[in-house]
Amino acid sequence: MMKQHNESYQNYEGNIYTGEKLFYTGTQVYYYEVCHRKLWLYSRHLEMEKSSDKVALGALLHETSYPRLKKHEVLIDSLIKVDILEESGKVLEVKYSNKMIEASRLQVLYYLYYLKRKGFDGLIGELRFPRQKRKEDVILTKEKEMEVEAALQHITQLIGLPSPPVVEWSGICRSCAYAEFCWG
Repeated sequence: MMKQHNESYQNYEGNIYTGEKLFYTGTQVYYYEVCHRKLWLYSRHLEMEKSSDKVALGALLHETSYPRLKKHEVLIDSLIKVDILEESGKVLEVKYSNKMIEASRLQVLYYLYYLKRKGFDGLIGELRFPRQKRKEDVILTKEKEMEVEAALQHITQLIGLPSPPVVEWSGICRSCAYAEFCWG
């Protein structure tokens, strides 16, 4: 996964696509909406999440939630990993909390956009928040497609910066895996 990402990043010449191929992960798209500095650091393989209890809890919740739900995890192009619900064919994303709902929506929209580019048009996404007992459908409309494309263009600009973007402290910094790195 990382090798392909590195090659795509090194071949970057100002376009989102390398040979009409998208090369961002769902995590990068999610971080774009959460914090531009976090996106920049993660894109340079400073992956602080590996030591984060919250990330571990989220992964555990993803694995153990909805045990009766028939789903298949699919890795596409060694880049994005999605869960497909067997009965409905929806693209499923399970989140620990709905705190970052806009980032979660954008991530699922990106998955739908990516899959559409691969020839799977008309799919619907579904966000699930088991702790809140909430779910939400995510639909890729033309407007949302343009939103994803704008985000991808901005991601390209941000990760191309020579140094991390300056950000201001916010409430989410308190529980961020990168807090010590940013605010030391």
